[in-house]
Amino acid sequence: MNQFDASDGNCDHVQCAVCEKVITGGKWFARLKHGEWMLALCCPLCTEAFESKPDAYVRRIESLAYMQSCRGSALDLPLP
Repeated sequence: MNQFDASDGNCDHVQCAVCEKVITGGKWFARLKHGEWMLALCCPLCTEAFESKPDAYVRRIESLAYMQSCRGSALDLPLP
């Protein structure tokens, strides 16, 4: 599971889509759906920042998710 995925309302922890603060126990300030992503935001300031540039934050999250998926596959490659 991606650390930014807030689609499960009962998740133990998720990171704020803006500041990356860990939010535990579903205690987010807001949860927004943007495209395929359901994202949690920790406070009004992060909500305002996200709403001003949502695509930029979603691109960053997608890039992090891609890098994490590549990290696992890179470890499976044989060494030269």
